[in-house]
Amino acid sequence: MMPQTSQPAPSGSEQDLRPRARTLSWMASLSVAAGELRAAEGYLLELLAWCAFGDREDAAPVAAEPEPQG
Repeated sequence: MMPQTSQPAPSGSEQDLRPRARTLSWMASLSVAAGELRAAEGYLLELLAWCAFGDREDAAPVAAEPEPQG
């Protein structure tokens, strides 16, 4: 038997990542198959943006509020 490694269970937000990415990728593939390249491009851009800038628990805020001038 192979030794089992214990891995912590993914949190709720991590469990939601794969289905969304898979769905966007699948929709892009269906769009290409249907000849709708503009739609496929939109799905892929959404996937890219979501992967790059999606909500992360550990991520710092993208834009900080400006400090008051005094």
